Order: sequence, then structure tokens, then C-alpha cells
Amino acid sequence: MAPKTVKKQTFWLRGVILLIGLIVLCEALGGCKLFMPKEIRNIETTLGAQAETVRRENPSAFQDYTIDGRTMHFVEAGTNGPVPTVLFIHGSPGDWKAWAQYLSDPDLSSRAQLIAVDRPGFGGSGAGNAERSLEQQCKDIAPLLDRAAPGQRLLLVGHSFGGPVVCRLAMDYPDKVTDLIILAGSIDPGQEHTKWYQYAAEWWIFRWLVPADLLMANREIRPLKGGLTEMMPLWPKIHQRVTVVQGLADNLVPPENADFAERMMTNARPLEIIRIPGMNHFLPWKQYPLVKEKILEHLH
Repeated sequence: MAPKTVKKQTFWLRGVILLIGLIVLCEALGGCKLFMPKEIRNIETTLGAQAETVRRENPSAFQDYTIDGRTMHFVEAGTNGPVPTVLFIHGSPGDWKAWAQYLSDPDLSSRAQLIAVDRPGFGGSGAGNAERSLEQQCKDIAPLLDRAAPGQRLLLVGHSFGGPVVCRLAMDYPDKVTDLIILAGSIDPGQEHTKWYQYAAEWWIFRWLVPADLLMANREIRPLKGGLTEMMPLWPKIHQRVTVVQGLADNLVPPENADFAERMMTNARPLEIIRIPGMNHFLPWKQYPLVKEKILEHLH
């Protein structure tokens, strides 16, 4: 076979491999409609309908603030006054709509002030402008901690990438945060492994294939291992009441993350680890009754 023919075949083979890798990335992060599993499509459809209900019934719930040159968007619902506060932090990609059902739940809204924020780079918080630093993400979100009523509990609920965010917030603002619920949280640096196609997604020749929210997710997930490594000396600062919920069939955030939490959160008072056999990554929606129950327990 002629050398030019070999080179041409090698070029196209690499292109096909890269394309397959990008498809895998889209499917893994849940942002590519064409390859998105039916389960995720159904969840997104339900969340969209629930978000419309929130918009229709409480249009004044949508608010913004500016910090370090970034506009941050959040949705506030529930009861005002001297009540506990629950701050919900979504995964990657995502936005406040991940928590729409919780924001409109009468049992929760009658007991607490409920806040769902768009993390930096998503939704109304500078969509398309990713924040790669976990510490800076927490600084951008921190003003919402001051919305909690004095002397009342402040519960942070984080899913997936939101898990390390709520942990870092608790480490950096220990006098403000009283409770944590971590749902399939990516908190163990030893479980973070960057795949080759995550680099390929940034190449200009392939970038147009990847949805914008997936590019933002890729840009913050790639440096996550470094951010988690920086947190290693800070785990003794977690003294809050903590509940960790992890699915044992989660193929996005390995179950070993719950084992890591059990090893590292030795000062949490108390620490509860819930492992669910057969459960995948979609805890906030597939385990809604359990998550709601745990939120109400933390509000006591």
C-alpha cells in the first residue's frame, strides 16, 4: 500500500475515533440530544414543565447580583422570615431548573427559604464563561449565604459537581453553613480521570459538534482533580451535620466517592452515609421522596 494511502487512512481513522469519543462525551455528560438516553430526556422534559410552573406562579422569585464582574442568577422561593434556608447547587452541566420540583414543594416551601443558583458559566450566571477554579466558584456563590436568617440553619444541597462546591463552601465559611446534603458528589480526587476526548472537544475542528453547555462542563470538570487535591488538607474543617447519598450503580460518579467521604469527614457531627443498590446518578429526581425526607430532617 502506498505511503500516501496509509497516511490518508490513518487520518480518517483518527477522525472517526475522535468523533466517537466526542459522542461518548456528549452522552456521558447528558447534553447531546441526539445521543441522550431516554431517561435523561424524560427528566429534562419534566424539569422544564416544573420550571414553567415556578415562573408562572412566582415571577418575582428570579433575581441577580454582581460579584467580581460576574452577574449571578438565582431563584428564591418558600417562606421568608426567621426560618431555615436551603441552598441548592446543581451539577455539570445544569442550572436552577434541576431543583424546580423542590422549589414548588409545599412541605419544603412552608418550612424554609429555598434558593437555587445558576453556578458560574451556566444559565443566567454568565453562560459560556466557565469558571475553572472551585474556590472562585464558591466566592461567587458566597453572597447567597448572607440571605440566611440569623440564628437559623443553613443547609447546602449539592448534586454531582455541586457536591464539591457545597463542601468547599462549608470549609471556607464554617460559621455560616450548618448542614450539608451531598448527592452523588464528585469529591474524591483519586476518582477524577480526564479522558482523551475531553481534550479533543476543545479543538476548533470539533468544537462546533459539542453543545455549549457541554463545553462549559468540560472546561470546569477537567481541572476538578486539581481543585479537589487543594481541598485535601481542609476536610477536618467539615464539622457540620452531613448526609451523603450515593447510588451504587452510578457510572458517572463512582460509589468510591461515598467511601472517601466516610474516611475524610471525621469531624462531621453527625455523618450519615446512604448507599442505594442499583441506583444511578440521577438521585435528585429518581429518589425525590428520600431527598425531601432528608432535607426536612436537617431543618429540625
